Amino acid sequence: MLRKTDIAYLIFFTTHLPIIYLIDTAPLQPTWAVTSLSTTLRTFYVNTYRDKFFESPTPAWFSAFIWMEVLYHVPASLWAVWGLLKGECSRAELSAAQRGSAKLPSIEALPNQTKSSEFANHISSATEHPLIPVHILIFGVQAFITSLTCLVEVWAWEDRSTVEKQNITALYGPYVALGAYMAIDSILRLRAQLMPNSKAKAQTQLKRE
Repeated sequence: MLRKTDIAYLIFFTTHLPIIYLIDTAPLQPTWAVTSLSTTLRTFYVNTYRDKFFESPTPAWFSAFIWMEVLYHVPASLWAVWGLLKGECSRAELSAAQRGSAKLPSIEALPNQTKSSEFANHISSATEHPLIPVHILIFGVQAFITSLTCLVEVWAWEDRSTVEKQNITALYGPYVALGAYMAIDSILRLRAQLMPNSKAKAQTQLKRE
């Protein structure tokens, strides 16, 4: 079973793709690729939130951010969905076929309060694609920096009311928070992969002292 965090990532990457296509990158697409739905959504968004980033002229740096979505977010999101689903299939197979194997810790040997969490974490780390946390780290840092940059610019606008800025912040803010969470979560996952025995060694050292 996917961890709750992975489920959230899977939902995010799956929904992120149509948003990129229908709203964010529409100006970069050829005329024949822009659908009426895309035009309607962008018009509604601009009229509702008065987001200057989606009005002409578009700042050059914001256009660069949009190109990042085209060149990085789209392929990376597709790969992340595949990697997360592949990891789930591998976890299910490993849990069913190797539960009693010497490669996995015996669930009975674990303390009662840590049986389920330790066993689940071991299965997850053993089957997760090793590049998933690397990708999510890059994605998280990029999303955090670009979204925060946009918010800093939004609050510098003098021709938008405080309420309008707050409404835009409600849209960009979650990307800042999600980006930060992704980065921290990925660092912890990479730490577990690269230094799997560090915690156990530290506990052993403390006991010796």
